Amino acid sequence: MEKTLEYAKAAPPVTISTISLMGIPLNEWVFICTIIYTVLLTIFLLRDKLINPWLERRRKAHKSQGASEVKHGNR
Repeated sequence: MEKTLEYAKAAPPVTISTISLMGIPLNEWVFICTIIYTVLLTIFLLRDKLINPWLERRRKAHKSQGASEVKHGNR
């Protein structure tokens, strides 16, 4: 009975440490997912802090340039 209890206690860690998907162990999957998550966060940060403000300034400049051309009759 005690051996069965000891085996039951050891089963979850042994199961987790031997899990693999497509031949890649679980700890490697965690590493891969962490890298993907970090890359995605970096992309979204760059988009929100650099690209979107730049595009917004460009749109405003284009609109103001178009409005000034209409006022001066250049269109």
